[in-house]
Amino acid sequence: MTFQKKTYRQIAQDVLTKICGGKITEEHTFLGDKTTYRLENGLIAEVQKISGTHRGVANKVFVKDSDYRLANDSITWLDGGEHPDENTVFAADCTIVREEGISDVHPGSVIRTIVEAISREIESLYLQMEQAYLSGFLDTATGKALDLVVAILGIERKPPQPSSGLVTFGRNTDPEILAVASEVHLYDGSPSCLLNNPLVKEITKFEGISRESPTTFERDVDYELSRQSIVWLPAGKKPDAKTVFRVDYSAYRQIAIPAGMNVATFSLRPEETRMFTTVDEGNLVQTGDDKWEVEVPVVASVPGRSGNVLAGAVIVMPQPILGVEYVINRSDIANGVEAEQDYELRERAKHALEFAGKATYASLESAIRSVEGVRSLLIEDMPDNVAGIVKVIVDGGNTEQINRIINETRAAGIRVEVFRPDIVYVNVMLTLMVRKTADKASVGEEAETRIRSYVSSLGIGDDVLFSRLVESVVSIEGVWDVRDVVMRAQRTDGILYESVAESVKITNKERAEPRTINISFEESGV
Repeated sequence: MTFQKKTYRQIAQDVLTKICGGKITEEHTFLGDKTTYRLENGLIAEVQKISGTHRGVANKVFVKDSDYRLANDSITWLDGGEHPDENTVFAADCTIVREEGISDVHPGSVIRTIVEAISREIESLYLQMEQAYLSGFLDTATGKALDLVVAILGIERKPPQPSSGLVTFGRNTDPEILAVASEVHLYDGSPSCLLNNPLVKEITKFEGISRESPTTFERDVDYELSRQSIVWLPAGKKPDAKTVFRVDYSAYRQIAIPAGMNVATFSLRPEETRMFTTVDEGNLVQTGDDKWEVEVPVVASVPGRSGNVLAGAVIVMPQPILGVEYVINRSDIANGVEAEQDYELRERAKHALEFAGKATYASLESAIRSVEGVRSLLIEDMPDNVAGIVKVIVDGGNTEQINRIINETRAAGIRVEVFRPDIVYVNVMLTLMVRKTADKASVGEEAETRIRSYVSSLGIGDDVLFSRLVESVVSIEGVWDVRDVVMRAQRTDGILYESVAESVKITNKERAEPRTINISFEESGV
């Protein structure tokens, strides 16, 4: 049975009619195996007409004693007559007569005031009932209710994924030099010996026993220094077997980056700061340009796209490490993904059975989309007209998980090649025509947020549409018009494409990503 919500006016009118008399309409759903329908309102003096849908035609008026019969406040449909279509609603227009009792139902009357107050509460109950009814269906359930519906198929909503990437810790000068005196080692005949400090600068003294006599070993004659190791030279002297030798050397102090350390972006507004945490340890090492650096993986503290930042944004160490002079991300950290939206979860649930069937493009797509972190994908059959090969371009998700689930789903004899999309960075410049009274700071902030949200929502191969970009900002309160829209697309091959008041074309191998948003203002004079 289909739930039918009633509005406040319908409820109030029905109650007043029930109490005082008047015209009322009752609706019933016609079921093919049910012929008699009792009218819910008593004291019905007359049924004026019954109408419904017959053979697909709405508002068909049925004939009394030919199509139906009235008896004891019930409607009985007759054999041989015309009936409403099955599972459609038919309406009975009735008249209720009250010879005595309450008759004043004008606005402001006692009975009307009471009935309207009660009807408002009943309407709220109908709204709750409607919400509960809609929550039981895949196409209408939302939020937590949709999670419960798709759980029947064993599907769970993909949670938001924090952005992750690499940051570089470093310093521009050599660390403090430490002196190590008389470090003792036992010669066991090995071709090399590992010193205790990993950052050896130079050996100042190296003594031991060779041929049963005290000996000072010489660099590049008896041994050579290779990073942390002493390597014995074939033609040089060596300590006697099972004898002790002592080494004096200088070494740089080791500067360690611990796991769990916080780094952040810089902003004058605390709410705009993005925090990241190191997930692994690292030690500064000397690089070719005389700097000391180490790259350490980090993950955003908040899941979702809010943690996506551009190269050079992470520059703050809230709790500095002794010896570290700077931190910076030299590449974008922009792979954060929001929680799966309702429409995406519905679509995946509808393809769940296709995934179970396997060996189809639909099942392959459904399988890949089930991997956490996958935000969009594109499947191309027979790239370069080569049969038996399927090309899949996937944005987001763990590569190993994607390859594993592809191998479990693909048809036998079909090779699936997985690629990542090339990122096209889009820089936007535009002028907003605003009222004189508009708060330009808040308007500009809202406009940038909307533009970034639109471009970030695009999938693989989706063009950056000029009309959609303008539409995203022109509806902001205080904005009259948008003009001088210029989009510059920077591709991975270094080619710069500029679009003036036109869309930016994105190929099937690319995905757009917002970069800089420059907004200027002109007052409209209003």
